[in-house]
Amino acid sequence: MLTPAQIALIKATVPLLESGGEALTRHFYQMMLSEYPEVRALFNQAHQASGGQQRALANAVLMYARHIDRLEALGPLVGQIVNKHVSLQILPEHYPIVGSCLLRAIREVLGAEIATDAVIEAWAVAYGQLADILIGAEEAAYSANANAEGGWRGARSFHLSRKVQESEEIVSLYLVPADGGALAAFQPGQYIGLRLLLDGGEQRRNYSLSALSNG
Repeated sequence: MLTPAQIALIKATVPLLESGGEALTRHFYQMMLSEYPEVRALFNQAHQASGGQQRALANAVLMYARHIDRLEALGPLVGQIVNKHVSLQILPEHYPIVGSCLLRAIREVLGAEIATDAVIEAWAVAYGQLADILIGAEEAAYSANANAEGGWRGARSFHLSRKVQESEEIVSLYLVPADGGALAAFQPGQYIGLRLLLDGGEQRRNYSLSALSNG
């Protein structure tokens, strides 16, 4: 649990995150994806190239730091993160990789004079706290999905039954379970993760559903 002194240290980094958060997350992703290529499939490389993923993470880290003493305010953000993580099958063993690279990025980008041992320790505790929240919420979602009628846990094979070009930029893909089984209820806007093997490598992508389960 964070001490009052550690909370104060986290809050003190907010101005630095406001001005340099994207530089920090760019360094974080470069480090993690080069040192841990096994997690590369979890990240959209197009979003990496555009900077969108770096901006999204920088905003999430900033929001967490701002509300470190009022975590209840982060409910919507946590829900969004959990939804995406579950669709990509993020697992507890991924969190130590992210944590170690994030702490190193904080030290290397902010510098040792600002990111002192005390600051890094505070962020280590803060990250552990957030990881516990997300892991718990994600496990609850995985279990709920598995126990629902027509639900499952992990990967499930689907066939593409229809492809419709809705506009110049939007394509609708209609998928049916390869096993012929039932599907759990879903809502428009809900994230789903697709795992594909392309050129011998695995790729995972988030997409949003656009129809009702009974539509």
